[in-house]
Amino acid sequence: MGSKSKRRHAQKQYNRAQNKPVSATADAVVVETNGEVESTETSTVTTPVIMTPKELRKAEKERAKQAKLLRKQQAKNAPEKSKDKKDKKDKEKKPFFLIRFFKWLWRSIVSVFSELKKVHWPTAKQVFKATGIVLGIVVLFGIILLVIWILFGLLHYLLVNGSLSGWTVF
Repeated sequence: MGSKSKRRHAQKQYNRAQNKPVSATADAVVVETNGEVESTETSTVTTPVIMTPKELRKAEKERAKQAKLLRKQQAKNAPEKSKDKKDKKDKEKKPFFLIRFFKWLWRSIVSVFSELKKVHWPTAKQVFKATGIVLGIVVLFGIILLVIWILFGLLHYLLVNGSLSGWTVF
């Protein structure tokens, strides 16, 4: 992108961020006088201002400063409402720590039992089937490991002695 197209792109983004219209707009104004309603239209035409990226960043910083000032002003007005809540919290004392502990303990026990009700408990038939599968896999891997152990023992005996005479498995 050339510098002109970059500037146009940056300006479009800035206009979108500011919600600025690019084309002509017409606003209707309604005025009520003595029970009769009159309508007048006002039209405004705004054309985009081409700004350099540096100017665009400067304008964005200025807009951010204005927004920050606005938030600070709103925050100054907000504490007046929250002071009442803080006063109520100060007046309401927390219960004794043992009472809070037992309430917590009771809620925990109730939640444990409610979770236990949701558990799917297998039948005896399902348990025996799963146990058989596990034991079968264990025996299978035991046999595989035994065969590997015997093969490596044979290979070791061959390398050390040079022949199989006198070799025993165990």
